[in-house]
Amino acid sequence: MSEITLRNVCKEFEKGHFAVKDFNLDIRDREFIIFVGPSGCGKSTTLRMIAGLEDISDGELWIDGELCNYYEPKDRGLSMVFQNYALYPNMTVYGNLAYALKIRKVPKKEIDERVHKVAKTLEIEHLLDRKPAALSGGQKQRVAIGSAIIRKPKAFLMDEPLSNLDAKLRAQMRIELAKLHKELETTIIYVTHDQTEAMTLGTRIVVMKDGVVQQVEAPIELYDNPVNLFVAGFIGSPSMNFFDAYVGEENGKVVVWLGGKNQEKKIYLKGYQAEMAKLKVMNKPVVLGVRPEDIYEYEEAKERGIEKDTQGVEEIVTAREMLGAEVFLYFDAQCKTHAVRLRPENNTCTGEKIRFYFDTERVHIFDKETEENIFYREGAQK
Repeated sequence: MSEITLRNVCKEFEKGHFAVKDFNLDIRDREFIIFVGPSGCGKSTTLRMIAGLEDISDGELWIDGELCNYYEPKDRGLSMVFQNYALYPNMTVYGNLAYALKIRKVPKKEIDERVHKVAKTLEIEHLLDRKPAALSGGQKQRVAIGSAIIRKPKAFLMDEPLSNLDAKLRAQMRIELAKLHKELETTIIYVTHDQTEAMTLGTRIVVMKDGVVQQVEAPIELYDNPVNLFVAGFIGSPSMNFFDAYVGEENGKVVVWLGGKNQEKKIYLKGYQAEMAKLKVMNKPVVLGVRPEDIYEYEEAKERGIEKDTQGVEEIVTAREMLGAEVFLYFDAQCKTHAVRLRPENNTCTGEKIRFYFDTERVHIFDKETEENIFYREGAQK
């Protein structure tokens, strides 16, 4: 059992300057929780407060029903994996793995058994006699993770553990971490700025901005149902496209004009989207958001029956990326570059015009003042 609760946790570095403010979260046993956000958002500071490496200015930290604000790091029953591996260079891999058990005076036979068991799990048995200088980045990271695992902690805390690896190795280690989490059946709290790691690893993701939690949800919920403009723009790669727009009515239909009232480029809303737009932002300027995969060329739009919901969105392609299974087209509008993901058979070249069609059931509208998503539905995926 390893449940961790943060209640109104704050970190104040200077008078009135909060790195973390009013942080509330219940982390359930065996969850893989991800803290994600831009640099300086407070995610690593929050992790360090849980670990005991930073003092909590205000609020409460509970670990398995015990108030732990003033517990020393060693008494919290947690293990931390750092970005820079934190290995002892003068020790072999065996020595690094065994060290935490030796200082706890664990019997030598048990140490040997546990070292070999962890090494086998992480596929580093053949490296036990080597020193860190003779290891690759991925091997060092496995040893660092092994040093955390061997203690059998209540939970693992990981602070951007894959950021020093190259892209291919990072992808491999993501898979290994997911398998390890399933095998160990333990709680993991993981900090990253890489949203791909967040989306692929987390059971739930905590999105932070300026020390404040913006949204806590499962990955697909964050992607499909962002609570505000920041979350919508931060989650997803390429990120969501945003257009300044205006909501009004035309021939009895709710219409969203891209760029301003009565512009040629427009989309028509239906159902829930139309109801919410009428209720919250009728006759107001807004921000329209649409993901690259929710924009289509004519043939695919016609297949989906959505070709009549968009009018006048004809753009010149400024760049093209062919990625094998998909093609990305880019166009410039409203002083921003926008991305569209299409089928690989699309042959539109740079400099050519193409007409685009939006899936209006998948678009988002954000209030210009509050930046809230007016289509957000609390607990939509639950």
